[in-house]
Amino acid sequence: MEDPYGNNSHSSDDNNNLDNSTSYSTVPPAIPVPPSESGYISQNDDIPPLKPSNWLWQSIVATVLCCLPFGIVGIVFATRVDSLYYNKRYAEAEAASRKAKTWTLVAVVAGILYLVFWIVSMYTGNMPSYLENIIENNASGYNF
Repeated sequence: MEDPYGNNSHSSDDNNNLDNSTSYSTVPPAIPVPPSESGYISQNDDIPPLKPSNWLWQSIVATVLCCLPFGIVGIVFATRVDSLYYNKRYAEAEAASRKAKTWTLVAVVAGILYLVFWIVSMYTGNMPSYLENIIENNASGYNF
């Protein structure tokens, strides 16, 4: 039986008298060639910028708790952020994120101002007369 390393030993006695001067014909491994300049991946082409915050849950909370009209506008812009980002329209996604943030904060501020108005009106006692005035001036023609 032939040794895969090139040694022709047929008996186990030869194992005790091994000659380490056997030359092996090994081929050195091939050195990889680095890619050319055009072969490198450009960072600007393949790595997108960080996805901007879409402000969706904040817009929903502002719509439900604060101000419905401004909150809906915030939701519309918030839903556009992800679709624009994943379609590689990064600048438009950033702009939609800023608009969603703006309209969400406007809804929160409007809700807070409305709440402050009601608290002040109730505290000063002007609320019942204010509501009676609204009912009297806006009564329909059905109740004479």
